[in-house]
Amino acid sequence: MGIPPGVSAAAAAEGLGEPLIEAVVRRAPRLLGGRPVHLYEEGFVLVRGARVRRWADVTHWRSTVDVHIKVADERHDIAWYTLGHRHRLRFGDGTEQGFLLDEWQIEVGTADQERPENRRIRSVVDHVRQRVADAQVPALLDRIEAGRQVTFGPLTADAHGVFVPGGRPVHRWADLREPCLDIDVPDWPVPSSWWLRPRDARLSLRGQDGHGDPHRTEVPAWEVVNWCALVTLWKRLRDR
Repeated sequence: MGIPPGVSAAAAAEGLGEPLIEAVVRRAPRLLGGRPVHLYEEGFVLVRGARVRRWADVTHWRSTVDVHIKVADERHDIAWYTLGHRHRLRFGDGTEQGFLLDEWQIEVGTADQERPENRRIRSVVDHVRQRVADAQVPALLDRIEAGRQVTFGPLTADAHGVFVPGGRPVHRWADLREPCLDIDVPDWPVPSSWWLRPRDARLSLRGQDGHGDPHRTEVPAWEVVNWCALVTLWKRLRDR
């Protein structure tokens, strides 16, 4: 369908750079469609009203990947699933905005996750997450270097490392591997529990304790506010 002229004009006026992809504000039945939002290098434009927001102005960011079972044909032992990238943003003025990007469906038990369309969607999501994180990290580093703590939902970080829920030991920056998303995908036959609700990705923290023994913490990714900024902090602080 292309980008509406009003959206292109608004993006150009605000210097948002090149267009990346079209997302939707919420999932809706196919016949009803969904309100579109156009993502750019430096922000996004809502089609309704051509409202512009910049990634650099995001203060709170929730991001996860949901796994949805889409179709199944038990007679032919075939099922498909979709990875859905779900985001919720809060800006400095207190307003919030969400958007969704669903990948092309994948047959259960195959390795066609690497189809070009899905690689492109993941590349866009990675760009946006990193752009938000790059804008947030300088202020977070200032707080840490001043001897203060910063929070990421249930996680707390300081100059030494990351504290995890439930009073469990801290993950020291130097002993921590890069935090990453763990995404469960189904296998055939698809368990009935997969049909009840989407599976949410988890943010995984892996490292070693003071005795060199491996330990691992997993937290639902949606609960960890600004988790990409946490990953960027790890990259800055691990070698200090």
